[in-house]
Amino acid sequence: MTSVQENEPWQAIASGKQAERTRKTPLEWRIPDNLLPPEDKSDVQDFPQTSGLFTARELAITSSTASEVVSKIAAREWQSEEVVKAVCHRAAVAQQLLNCITEIYFDEAIARAKDLDAYQSRTGETTGPLHGLPISLKDQFNLPGLDSTIGYISYAFKPATEPSTLVTLLLNAGAIMYVKTNVPATLMMGESVNNVFGRTVNPRNRQLTTGGSSGGESALLTFRGSLLGVGTDIGGSIRHPCSFTGLFGLRPSHGRVSYQGVTNTYLGQEAVRSCAGPMCHSANDVRLFMTSLASRQPWLHDPQCLPLPWREDQETLPRQLCFGIATSDGHCSATPPLLRALALTKSALEAAGHKTIPFTPVEMQEAHDLIMKMWSADGGEEFLRDTTSSSGEPLNPQIQRWVEDSQKQKPSVLETWRVQHQRALLAQKWLERWQATERETGTGRPLDGLIMPSTPFPAIRHDGGYPHYGVLSPLLDLTTGVFPVTKVDVQKDRVPKDWKPVSEKDKEVMEYYGRPENHENALVGLALVGRRLEEEKVTAMLSLISEVVGVDY
Repeated sequence: MTSVQENEPWQAIASGKQAERTRKTPLEWRIPDNLLPPEDKSDVQDFPQTSGLFTARELAITSSTASEVVSKIAAREWQSEEVVKAVCHRAAVAQQLLNCITEIYFDEAIARAKDLDAYQSRTGETTGPLHGLPISLKDQFNLPGLDSTIGYISYAFKPATEPSTLVTLLLNAGAIMYVKTNVPATLMMGESVNNVFGRTVNPRNRQLTTGGSSGGESALLTFRGSLLGVGTDIGGSIRHPCSFTGLFGLRPSHGRVSYQGVTNTYLGQEAVRSCAGPMCHSANDVRLFMTSLASRQPWLHDPQCLPLPWREDQETLPRQLCFGIATSDGHCSATPPLLRALALTKSALEAAGHKTIPFTPVEMQEAHDLIMKMWSADGGEEFLRDTTSSSGEPLNPQIQRWVEDSQKQKPSVLETWRVQHQRALLAQKWLERWQATERETGTGRPLDGLIMPSTPFPAIRHDGGYPHYGVLSPLLDLTTGVFPVTKVDVQKDRVPKDWKPVSEKDKEVMEYYGRPENHENALVGLALVGRRLEEEKVTAMLSLISEVVGVDY
């Protein structure tokens, strides 16, 4: 471990962390200078296939889904050791091209894979449903011996001594940890950039972001340097990165997945809760993650987890479903690529015999106003404590503006209580409106799910604005999945000449989108919003949508 002197300049601490990461990258996995793509080459997604650095076996392994990999390991078609080495190799290359990894755990991962292979050879059995599967972790999750800087200079070179409970549960299910991934400082930005490790970029277009705050995960996953990753979401931090990079994901309701022992901002802030969930390549992988954790009975290890086993009966869907389709929240319209994705999804579902009805989440603006008051209730005190006050590092300009605004309107305790009560009233209003759709669906039931964009636009350029539709799900604790649909088409996704904004925010978003060329090669996903604690049903609907809609790229 690098030695860091107290009061050392923050730039030196950042350099030390980056040098530590480089030292842990095996020499044989470093890209030769003659093969390194020039910085102005935007699309590096196919580098593993074209570089000659990977064997056919490595490419086959890393092109698989997590469900396929655990099945092949269980059947002894593949060994865990070769799977882990292939994934670590691809992750190492991803880091060099995308800057997506914070902590490297390759040696420990390979050693564990060997132990698991030996156990399987000796007993003929696997250790659990995730036996031999490498899983990447957002930087927040603690592994003994590794830092969890979450983008803060002041957290560097302070390694964890105990694992997060989720890590322990995954290990008990047979998984293998091998990397942690980049986030924005404060965890409260839509792009993964910080003063410790720098900026993560999108492998399909390095001029674009992979979102935040789980943007390191989404970059690594879409490059296939991970088969399954774990993100967290308090305002869209699983949903936005997944929708920007063509991934499946799930933001479960609070209490289904352990969050105990996770390095976090807003400790003690319980008005709106951050939740951990899977980011992956298939709906089957979402189910694999959720069922594997449920089988470990997390409520016996984390008092915040609800005693809810995986309810297989709730995965049985009615023959005909009805989905709400939202193209706007009443104040801000989705941009052309998202509208086209919605149209493709709607058409495919109806062709398969399902119903759709328009449903505009007009509560979004109120939800946004409430959640911003909750997030800024401390006047930015915590963010300042962990940055400028402790290390001297500057705040990101977006966060700096947020802190300055928060300091102008720091609420009293009574005002905070009133905001929380307004949240309860909004939840009741949302439930009543959802229930009232029974009169419109034609199925004799209210909506089964709401399909909408998680952001108005596809992956955007660096340092851009981030108005989005992501606040309602965490504020009301709604189970929400994400699925890929298509990619930006520069011919089909132009703003119609007769388009007219319905608000200043609408105008701002469409002007920021501009031309489809600004988002070239970006993937486009959508969100599936369910009710609270409907993980089983939402996961089943993700599987149905995956089969019926597919992907158009």
